[in-house]
Amino acid sequence: MFVSTYESAIDAKGRVSIPAPFRAALGGGNRIFLWSALDGSGCLEGGGEALMAMYRATLTRLAPHSPARKALVTRIIAGSADLKMDDTGRIKLTDELTKAAGLDGRVKFAGNMDSFQIWNPDRHAEHFDAMAAEAAKEDTLEALGQAYSEVLMQQANGGAALKLVDGGES
Repeated sequence: MFVSTYESAIDAKGRVSIPAPFRAALGGGNRIFLWSALDGSGCLEGGGEALMAMYRATLTRLAPHSPARKALVTRIIAGSADLKMDDTGRIKLTDELTKAAGLDGRVKFAGNMDSFQIWNPDRHAEHFDAMAAEAAKEDTLEALGQAYSEVLMQQANGGAALKLVDGGES
């Protein structure tokens, strides 16, 4: 699972180091897929082969010629850069992705559970503040409480065990 936030620098050749905990979350894979975030936030979203397999399984459930499938396949699958991480954990960002996310000099990596985001640090600060305000809203806290209670009930009733980050069960 991709957790926490890390800052890094883009070197003169356009390379950036993937944070070590994110490399561990990739499970040893060296392929990174990145695309412009669908929500218009201005960051890059991405992950490894497991994330792309999940998107493939999800998108193939949509009707083949539906507008939703066409749009999402275009943005995620066709719009992604397939990057290879070198032995030191660096990837070379494409000029298109760098420009789309307004990246120059420093970047913020933000965990997003099964994916991660790469942000311009100033945009990330604005986004973080906006999300802090959203998280403090009563309906957001109620939604979290309801979902948390449902998971607790499932566990108490012997439902399917939840997989933890390390692959264990709770």
